[in-house]
Amino acid sequence: MIWTREQAKALTDRALSFSKAEETQVTLTGGDRANVRFARNSVTTAGASSGYSLAVSAKIGQRVGTVTASEFSDASLQRAVRNAEEIARLSPENPEAMPLVGPQTYATIQTYFEDAAGASPEWRAGAVRAALDAAKEKNVDAAGFVETSAQVQAVATSKGQFGYGRFTAADYNLTARTTDGTGSGWASKSYNELRLLDPRALASAAIDKAARSHSPVAIEPGKYTVVLEPAAMADIIANLAFAADARQADEGRSFFSKKGGGTRIGEAVVNEKVTIFSDPAHPMAPVLPFDGEGLPLQRIDWVSKGVLKNLSYSRYWAQKQGKTATPQPGNLVMEGGKSTMDELIAGVERGVLVTRFWYIRSLDPQTLLVTGLTRDGLFLIEKGKVSRPVKNMRWNESPVFALNNLDAMTASERAVSGEGVGGAGFSIVCPAARIREFTFASGSDAV
Repeated sequence: MIWTREQAKALTDRALSFSKAEETQVTLTGGDRANVRFARNSVTTAGASSGYSLAVSAKIGQRVGTVTASEFSDASLQRAVRNAEEIARLSPENPEAMPLVGPQTYATIQTYFEDAAGASPEWRAGAVRAALDAAKEKNVDAAGFVETSAQVQAVATSKGQFGYGRFTAADYNLTARTTDGTGSGWASKSYNELRLLDPRALASAAIDKAARSHSPVAIEPGKYTVVLEPAAMADIIANLAFAADARQADEGRSFFSKKGGGTRIGEAVVNEKVTIFSDPAHPMAPVLPFDGEGLPLQRIDWVSKGVLKNLSYSRYWAQKQGKTATPQPGNLVMEGGKSTMDELIAGVERGVLVTRFWYIRSLDPQTLLVTGLTRDGLFLIEKGKVSRPVKNMRWNESPVFALNNLDAMTASERAVSGEGVGGAGFSIVCPAARIREFTFASGSDAV
């Protein structure tokens, strides 16, 4: 069983009682995890772990020191607190260090589900067996993992703040390869509830994609209409939202800076079909109601019908600018459309169907231009039908340009990107989308 609110409160109170610093914050994280990993159609490891750690941050003036402890006896806690205080005294001053927060009020959000917390070894083994049986039937090699977890996070300060939350996660990831190494497929999902995870359907999708992507051919680089599956769209919207930093915009260092000074809040920046927000209570991606500083989370509209509504303000920058601080959100949600995936594909005369992206890197913050590669299933679309597999491509594109060229979308769903965005630590909800004039810069021999 994971720690209760009362157990977490007792530990954080005890740790804070040993502090002699001006201000102290303690953060408890941990819980229970269990997993099965497999490769080349065989189970490689299986195991379970249970444990907790306590991060102690001591603040003396504008100096901060942090130490993490995994033993919670009085002697261990006192040692951690003294070490954090000593590190703080030796650290350089941080002129942007902010006072710790006091008592807060948090919403009640269900992030913990008994089916995921109680997932059995037999369930995890069955989830893997479904993948291995399907892979052998299709003569492909499968590798991946299944993990279920129940976790706790508690944040407390010497100024009276205390936040406690527990959450569950059921994670599945599978990569399938043809035996000759020319075809590859992939599927990954993460949910708070076990009942939402369908390992058999995910395995079938990845394995079928691997078989269909066998012996791809190269196509010329250039601009193509693309149909991005939700995993690829997750990276597009994440790269937009993560760049929406108020300080960079105010200092003239980002796409969201207005020429002549100020920011572009209130301006249309992408297609009017685009609405992106964060909401800790969203039913498809519920998250804990507070951030790492203990600030309460609430719904924040980032883009509404194409118009930039908000930028992310740290506590320091919000105070400097006379604004309200924006706690770090735990999820990102993009509203979808009414098209089906078949309808998205049917609307493409000649284009590309993309499974996912990976190895994404920034090129130009002023335009948000990024570069990356496709992976695990790239297919040519001709006259409204998927015609053949094609070799992977390097792409150079800005999420701003891509979202301005957005043409149609499916309904939104919980997604995990190829870069890992959308797992238990940060949830993504987004649609698949059709986007015009997406730029592929060169070919890639990677599978």
